[in-house]
Amino acid sequence: MTTVDKALDILATRIAGQQKNEKQRQLQRRNTVTDSKADFQTMLRGANRIYTAFRITPDMQYIMRYSFNLHIRPMVTTFPQSVETSDTSLTVNNNTISPNPHNHTVTLGIEVNEHDLDVSGLRISISGVDITDAIIQEYGSFVNGYGYFPSQDGNFDVLKIIDYLPTWQQSALLSPGLKEIQITQDDKSYCECEISYYIKYNHVDRGGLD
Repeated sequence: MTTVDKALDILATRIAGQQKNEKQRQLQRRNTVTDSKADFQTMLRGANRIYTAFRITPDMQYIMRYSFNLHIRPMVTTFPQSVETSDTSLTVNNNTISPNPHNHTVTLGIEVNEHDLDVSGLRISISGVDITDAIIQEYGSFVNGYGYFPSQDGNFDVLKIIDYLPTWQQSALLSPGLKEIQITQDDKSYCECEISYYIKYNHVDRGGLD
């Protein structure tokens, strides 16, 4: 075997070794679990809705947990009350006002109102998919007053209600991307809401990269 042949043989061996190592590295790559969660997050207010959002990364392979809990409470508003001034007695003697100078005490009050409205007509959607009816089919009811729903220690499980929805809506809920959760309401059903959610999903290991 010539020197050139030996060199080519060594090079081929090294390339084969590198390819083998790369293949083993790919085979040994493990998936990673990521979760997105919030506890008592106040939902933002729009004109006729309250909403929040979370994100599922594009490399998601499958969702392991997908649940949320709602804390519904009355809407509270604050308004300034009318201005009240104190009485001050003045006397005039020889063109002199007494007391002079004189002051008026002004009291500004804030009125706090809690609005007890009917919230039984609220509807909830994720990524534009209304899941209210699916929740009612699985849990018997959605929101029927103030408090925690479905209960103080329970959660609405999206994976349990998914079979009540058509395929295209299932895909919208389970696909990667930004997921906006919104509760629609009108002037007869305004309320405040804190949401606690937990989403856990499996994705390809990024090797320390985002």
